[in-house]
Order: sequence, then C-alpha cells, then structure tokens
Amino acid sequence: MQSMIITPNPSDPEVQILSKEFEKKGYNVEYFIPSTMKVLISFRDKFKEMFKDLEPRAALVRGFGAAATQKIFFRLDILRAIEEYDVKLINSRESLEIASDKFLTSIFLEKHKIPTPKTIVCEDPNKALEGFEELGGDCVFKPLFGSKGIGITRLNDKAFAENVIYSLSRLNEVFYLQEFIEHNKRDIRILVLGDRVIAGMYRVGDSWKTNIYAGAKAEPLKISEELENLAIKAAQVTKTEIAGVDLIEGKSGFQVLEVNSIPGFTALQKVTSVNIAEEIVKFFFKAATG
Repeated sequence: MQSMIITPNPSDPEVQILSKEFEKKGYNVEYFIPSTMKVLISFRDKFKEMFKDLEPRAALVRGFGAAATQKIFFRLDILRAIEEYDVKLINSRESLEIASDKFLTSIFLEKHKIPTPKTIVCEDPNKALEGFEELGGDCVFKPLFGSKGIGITRLNDKAFAENVIYSLSRLNEVFYLQEFIEHNKRDIRILVLGDRVIAGMYRVGDSWKTNIYAGAKAEPLKISEELENLAIKAAQVTKTEIAGVDLIEGKSGFQVLEVNSIPGFTALQKVTSVNIAEEIVKFFFKAATG
C-alpha cells in the first residue's frame, strides 16, 4: 500500500521518523516535493496517476518550504489543486494558509475571543511607529510569514524602533507588531491532534526569545485543564487538525501567540513518554478515513 508525505525536504529527520511509522503499518511512503513540480494547466491525468495508489486517498503535509511570496502562493495553489482531485490533506490547504500567516491567525483568534496579545498590522512605516507607541513603546516585530523565531525583533527604544521600521520599509515589509508580554524567559508549546492534547513543554531561553531554534531548552510541563481547552480551541478555530499551539503566560493569564500547522516534535519528544510520531500517524489514518 502507498502513502504520501508532502514535504520540501524528504531527508528531514522528522519526516524520516514519520516515514518509519508508516512503514511499520505496511505502507510504502512516497514524497511529493512542491519545488520540483512542473504543472501544466491540463494536469488532470498527471495528478490522477500520481495519487491513484494512495490508500486512503490522503497525504500528510509536512511543509511546503517557501519563503518568497510568489512561491508561497504557488505552492498553496498546488495543495488546493491536489484537494480538487479528492485527496484529503492533513493539514488542509486552508489550515496552512491561516497558520502560516500571522495576521490571519490573529484575526481568527480575536474573532473567537481567544486571548492573544494586542497586535497592530500595517504597511505604512509612519503608522507602524504610531503602533509602536500605542503598544506602550515595547513590542515585538515579527515577519508575517516565518518560523523558528527568525527575523523577530524586540522594539523597546524609540530611536531603535525608527531605525528598524524605516529600514524594513525600504524592503516593502508588512509590519506585524505585537505587544511585548513579560514572561520570565519561557513560553509553552502544546501539541494538539484533532480534539486531543498529546503533549506539551515549556521552552526556556536565556533571553526573551524562547524558540528552540534560537537555543531555548525544552522542559516538562504539566498540562492543566485550562491550557488543554485553550490549545484545542485555538487549533480548531484556525482549522488545524495537527497543531503546535504556542502560548505565553503573563500577569493576565495565558495568551495564544501562534498556531503552527507543521509543528516540529523533536524537542517535545525529549520531555514526554508519548511516541509523538506514532500518535501523528495514527491520527492521520483516523482523520483520513473518518
């Protein structure tokens, strides 16, 4: 039997771990690599051939690997085309669109009354500086599309903020500014599969940045009912079946920062006894055939 993982990098260690879990269940894994696709507009027959042996007719999405805006939209379009031929994607194209765009994520969280830090988004650098002041002169600039904490900058000095904002304006950046929440150099990652929380961890850094990629360490977390409910709701309102929900705990309680639709699990696996890859693959088959 055949199964498919959509990924920009088949040799990624987590992709290989997931592939082994599929193989344990008797599936041969094929990889769909978006960057290698040459798509003819009349691609019906090619796509039917590519996906004809999938059992079930579903694919596990582990990223589409684009940084440039045009490539992001092109690869999202490829995912939409796959769905048009009745292949269920987990996570869906819609989920990736929402979760990979911090602005859209913030909109969905706010709409459903999920606590999230005050956020201002604009294109005009002068409006961005006004936003900096509105957020108390202490905020975090985040690239609209991005992960692993790359490009995130704290702005807590007006002269520095002006320099950063006007420099970025020359690169046609969109300004996504989020109020800085004092958080004792740690945040929380919760892994959600459907309507269940699988595991969670603290991410503890040496500074205000708490991304594992930036050097933060994973520490065990006891998940409260409040955390569990908040993480599940955040995943569901952003239409993300396999979700890494990032939260922060400040003076006013827990707030959701982001929802990740391609959550890494290597660091989380170190602080939990749950076999995360096995749980993801089990959930994939349940969701694909349900």
